[in-house]
Amino acid sequence: DTHVHTGFSFDAFGQGTLAVPGDAYRYARGETIGIQPYDEKGRAQESVRLRRPLDYAVVTDHSDLLGETRICGDASQPGHDSLVCRVVRRFPKLGYALVNGHVYSNESPSRYSFCGEAGQGCLEAGRGPWRETRDAAEAHYDRSRACSFTTFVGYEWTGMPGGYNVHRNVIFRNAVVQDYPTTYIETPTQEGLWSALSSECLDAGNGCDVLAIPHNSNVSGGRMFTTS
Repeated sequence: DTHVHTGFSFDAFGQGTLAVPGDAYRYARGETIGIQPYDEKGRAQESVRLRRPLDYAVVTDHSDLLGETRICGDASQPGHDSLVCRVVRRFPKLGYALVNGHVYSNESPSRYSFCGEAGQGCLEAGRGPWRETRDAAEAHYDRSRACSFTTFVGYEWTGMPGGYNVHRNVIFRNAVVQDYPTTYIETPTQEGLWSALSSECLDAGNGCDVLAIPHNSNVSGGRMFTTS
């Protein structure tokens, strides 16, 4: 599976998902995990299990709102009581529509004011989920001779300018990855994504290797195939 979201992604979070990357990999390996609905103490009321475990998987949470999702879901974070986060928690469908329009569908996306100067508060808040994503991939990689399950570190760059989907699932070959995933907000062009992957990975001289898989190019309005 090359496209898995967890509660670190804004859309999955808005649907009540509490599973984190470690849970996603346990599920991929054939273990039973809890799913929504959850009770008031966060205990899952349903469970799910694959009939047949997978050979490999990669968690590709949206890079763009990693910090905002963490802030809105964690009462200890500055910005948790912002109007945006309160709407997201109280009216998740409305919150998704508002945030999606402000960020993913915007030709010139920007961070919300609760992210602080130059969006640094949200970028910093996203470092924890990104670190946990990398750690989960390493923890669940079967490095024994059996090699029964392989994980990859990855993320989804979520450009959707004007509502046209130009998403890319970015998947790294090994544990050497970008210090922070490229986001559509700071890098709102496909060419910018490729440039970042070149400078921060392919040309870094540290063994980093990566590929970017187009996602839902059928709804890109042709933007996925521009040549300029």
